[in-house]
Amino acid sequence: MHYRFLLLVILSGSLFGQQRLEGYVYSAKDSTVLEAASIYFDGTTVGTITNKNGHYSIPVQEGITSPLVITMMGYAPVYLNKFANGAMPPVYLSEKTETLDQVFLETDPWSRQRKLDVFRTQFLGNSPEAQKCRILNEDALGLHYSPSKLKLSAWANEPLIIENKHLGYTIRYTLTDFYVAYDKGRSIQYPIMNMVYYEGFSFFQELKEKTRRKYLKNREDSYNGSVLHFMRALAQKQLHENNFRIFYKKFETPPYLHFEFRKILDRTYVKLDVETLSILYDNAEQSSLKAKETFVIDAFGNHSPPSAVIMSGAMSYRRFAFTLPLDYKLQPQ
Repeated sequence: MHYRFLLLVILSGSLFGQQRLEGYVYSAKDSTVLEAASIYFDGTTVGTITNKNGHYSIPVQEGITSPLVITMMGYAPVYLNKFANGAMPPVYLSEKTETLDQVFLETDPWSRQRKLDVFRTQFLGNSPEAQKCRILNEDALGLHYSPSKLKLSAWANEPLIIENKHLGYTIRYTLTDFYVAYDKGRSIQYPIMNMVYYEGFSFFQELKEKTRRKYLKNREDSYNGSVLHFMRALAQKQLHENNFRIFYKKFETPPYLHFEFRKILDRTYVKLDVETLSILYDNAEQSSLKAKETFVIDAFGNHSPPSAVIMSGAMSYRRFAFTLPLDYKLQPQ
C-alpha cells in the first residue's frame, strides 16, 4: 500500500494587537531610502509599505514569533525573526543579481508542461476549488525531474502571485522549498507519488475591496477541519468542543491521552508519546498525525518547527487552494 503525505508549511507565528514596530529601509548599494518596499508578517494579512522617507510602521503583538518579511522588486528579501516592540534597526536591501537556473548532471525526461501540471496539482490542489486559483507568473517557476532520485523539484526567483477566487485572496508566496517524491511504479515513465513537501513565506490581501459573502462562507468551510483549526483546538484543549475525535490503533482514546503539554506564555509545547494518531473531524473526515519531535503551537495555531509534524489524509489533501491567513478569525472579517 502506498501513502500520500503532505507537509504544508507557512513559516509564521502570532501577531495581533495594538503595539507597533517602526523602522526605515535603505538600499545597501548607496544608502538611499527605499519607497514602497513591502513589509509584512509571514502568513498573515498584516502588512504595510514604506513611505517616501523609507519609513514603515506595522502593528505587532508582544512575543511575536512570525518572521517579518521586508522585500522590494529587484532586491533580495530580508527576514527578521528577533525583535522587540518599538524602534527597529535600519534594514538595508541588496540588489538581486541575475541567477541562472540550477545545474543538474542528468537529463530531465519530462516536458515542462508535464512538470507544470504536477506542480499545479500538488501545490494548488486537484479540486473544483483549486480550479479557481491561478498562478499569475508561472514563468518564474523552475522545474526539474530527477529520474535517479525519483524526485520533482521546483523553485522560483521571485514571489509567486496567486489569485484565489475561491477564498477571495491575492497571495504573494515566496517559495523556499518544493518537491514531490516518488516510488517506482509500473515503469520508469510512470512512478507512484509518495510525498509532497512545500514551504514558503506568504502575504495575503483581499482580492476585492469589499469581501463578498461567498468568500466568507468559503473561508469558514475551509477553516473547519483544517490543520489550523485542529492545532488551535489542541492548544486550547478544546478538541471535543470543535468536533475532533482521537484514535490510536483504530480505537478511540481520551482526546489528550497521548499528548504531553507544556505551556509557556502564549506558546504550547506538544509531544506525542506514540508514533501516529488518527483524527476524525465531524465524524466524516479522517486524517493522521505524526510528530517526530516536540512541536510548538503559537497563539495563531501555527506549529513549528514545520518538519516536526506530518499530516496525512483529509487535512493534507486540501493544498494551497484552501489555505487561510494565520490571523483568520483573529481579525474582524
